[in-house]
Amino acid sequence: MRILGLLALVLIVGSYIYYCSWLLLKPFLPEDHYSYYYFPDQKYVYYLPSLFLLLILAMVMSTLGYILINSEAFSKPQVAPWVKYGYQGPKIPQQ
Repeated sequence: MRILGLLALVLIVGSYIYYCSWLLLKPFLPEDHYSYYYFPDQKYVYYLPSLFLLLILAMVMSTLGYILINSEAFSKPQVAPWVKYGYQGPKIPQQ
């Protein structure tokens, strides 16, 4: 299990270093530099984090929705508020 954690840590730190160098170094590299072609276009610097943020937000909202739908609060029969306090509605005279 420690190896899996170490692998995840190395992957995350490597991704962070790659992203920071892509964001901070590529604009200053000349186009004929050999490392210039290791990075995608500069516009993707903004698209990828936005996409990851939307995916994480969708997963969190889906999980919360699933928990709320399957909770006990929604499984109870709903009672009208006026019935809860004893009010039965207007009295209609019988003929």
